[in-house]
Amino acid sequence: MIDVKLTDEERQMLQGERGLVPRLCMEWLVEMCQIAGTDTIVELDGTGDFHTPWTSMTFHHDFSLEELKKLADSGARFKIPTFANKSPFTEMSPVHGWEGCDMRCKSGGGRRFDDPVFHEQSMHAEFYAEFRKMGMLQTHSCASYLTAGFLPTIGQHCSWNESSAIPYCNAVLGARTNIDGSFATCFLGKAPYYDMHVTENRYATVLVDSERLIHTDTEWDLLGFTIGEDCGLAVPCITGTAKPTTTQFCKLNAAMNTGGSIRMYHIPGSTPEAPSVEAAFGGKAPARRVVIGERELRATYEKLNYHTTDIVDMVYLGCPHLNAVDLMLLARKLEGKRVKVPLWIMTAPWLYDVARNQGFLETFEKAGAKLMDGTCPAAMGGVPDYVNCVAVDSAKQSYYITGCYPDDDRRLEVCYGTQDDCVEAALTGKWNGEWRG
Repeated sequence: MIDVKLTDEERQMLQGERGLVPRLCMEWLVEMCQIAGTDTIVELDGTGDFHTPWTSMTFHHDFSLEELKKLADSGARFKIPTFANKSPFTEMSPVHGWEGCDMRCKSGGGRRFDDPVFHEQSMHAEFYAEFRKMGMLQTHSCASYLTAGFLPTIGQHCSWNESSAIPYCNAVLGARTNIDGSFATCFLGKAPYYDMHVTENRYATVLVDSERLIHTDTEWDLLGFTIGEDCGLAVPCITGTAKPTTTQFCKLNAAMNTGGSIRMYHIPGSTPEAPSVEAAFGGKAPARRVVIGERELRATYEKLNYHTTDIVDMVYLGCPHLNAVDLMLLARKLEGKRVKVPLWIMTAPWLYDVARNQGFLETFEKAGAKLMDGTCPAAMGGVPDYVNCVAVDSAKQSYYITGCYPDDDRRLEVCYGTQDDCVEAALTGKWNGEWRG
């Protein structure tokens, strides 16, 4: 067993001299260091997030609401700016737009998400009240970094949790995090020192050349999933693309950490730690080179499409959660139109009022679409019972949504394509998407 280096204060917490919750947090931190194979703890100077309402710590380190309240009332605070990720637990309903969503909660005894009583219970207000006392900002989003209004800077050590957000922190911002965001790391302001916190581990090892100039949202999505499947845990350096937009970075990140487990990558000239290919590799030669062309992208496209019918029962957009510009552009596409099948649009709760004030919400409502926030169908545990075929524009949602039915006789079918394909499906009830090679 690794002997983790501890300060006197850390040792006191581990021995329980600072109370139950600090002891449980230190126990968790030491255990994570041992699992990661490091004897070193890094002091966090960036930001943190974790999946709420629970603590994102293993069960034997969790504590009761009463203990949390006692801690918060004592004046204890999170040591770093801390944000609430969306809940991955299927009993959590959308924060806004839950009315009339016509869906049952599998883990909630079949109760409906649009039941006002169940909605109130699922908000876990008592936990969040204590988290807020301790300084948590309730962004409730898988893309909380886009609405937080406060971002870590290059080189800062963070502790994030959301899979699609990890490469955004590491690659796009140049800050440093592993997938370990939890109550413990945010409360202590400490994390195990390994993997992406260590400079040497951040250099690219695989050179990925795209034969096709990647420039559309869907191309970035497909490229990300394809790279993830090929590279797994490796750090790729990607060439042959246009400069990605914020939305495209989010698409790439989500898809990469779905097809694989990529926490870090480089795009020379676009990401801060790679002014050149040579810099991305730290002056070393690539361990291998991967070429991604038309055949590989098409194969991924077909893999994400698994449907035997062109009749679409529902359309979902918003994985990762749509940002303000995404909402604006989508509102333009729906202006003056009316959907034929339910269209769910998902964003961050902190953007719901923005959508209302900007008139996007009114446009969506007039079109018959439903703006929701704070969750997604996969996190809610599936889709409404009447849905046999759903259309999405997200590789991540396509991949995860059918996993909500592992033991059911029911086979959910998925149409995957561009956002325009999905909008057309919502307006017509039919899928006309096709590979655009």
